[in-house]
Amino acid sequence: MFDIVVIGGMNIDIKAKAIGPFLPATSNPCEVTFTPGGVARNIAHNLAMLGVNTALISVIGNDAPGEIAFKATGDAGVDLSMALRSDAATGAYVAVLDEAGELISAVNDMRILERLKPDHLDKHKANLAAAKYIVVDCNVSIEVLEWLALHCGGKLIVEPVSVTKSQKLKAVLEKHEIYLATPNRDQLAALGSDLHGRGLHNLVIHLGKEGSRASTARIKQQVPSLAASHVRDVTGAGDAAVAGLVYGLFKGYELFDAARFGQAAASLAVASISSTAVGLSESRLLAIVEARHE
Repeated sequence: MFDIVVIGGMNIDIKAKAIGPFLPATSNPCEVTFTPGGVARNIAHNLAMLGVNTALISVIGNDAPGEIAFKATGDAGVDLSMALRSDAATGAYVAVLDEAGELISAVNDMRILERLKPDHLDKHKANLAAAKYIVVDCNVSIEVLEWLALHCGGKLIVEPVSVTKSQKLKAVLEKHEIYLATPNRDQLAALGSDLHGRGLHNLVIHLGKEGSRASTARIKQQVPSLAASHVRDVTGAGDAAVAGLVYGLFKGYELFDAARFGQAAASLAVASISSTAVGLSESRLLAIVEARHE
């Protein structure tokens, strides 16, 4: 059995970071990196680095990118016994970053996740029932989201991924209550107002350099960023923030204190060109939170 089960994307990240000022509609000199990625994979990887017993349910191709992502995830300590292998191409995320490491634009191909069906979750219902929290990203189909909301809504944490994919969460909230969602500012605008009134019990909004804002139906609180001034690459910062948040909740912290752990994990992610928080550990996370809280 597992403490946390994460469900969703596992892919290769291809990132091009401009060397100088980015000029649109022309070729720009850049640095290109290839790293294991995927929202769910990144979250699971970070949680495992924090010592949390974590499993990942995803679909990965039987190709070279798939082998790279699969090995890196397993080496981090994530259990992959419930993951599916497929002859389809492993998912890919392609991002263009400016010279400061901020996202200019991105595209992704996550069609392989169409092969993840509710009947696969049925096979692992015992593991899902035993987990303290289940984290899912909106790369999965709406049918998978609805199954999870129906069977696990009271402990389900949803990461919307993008403005477009956040509409799956919006549709699910019309039928089911959900424990927590973690949109950014743009995704929140696309989801609409009064999410608490529509069945979302808790909300943590990613605000980039401004940190995050956590709320319940009765209380709202700003959580400051804990990142240093130097940002190398924002890719995966939101995923690290979710992982830190889930870690805090798992350890028994209230929502607002748990969100501080999210900001601490994100501070490590933006300082690295990896899509995960390099150097992340439970002791380091606690040290960052305690140092910024003094």
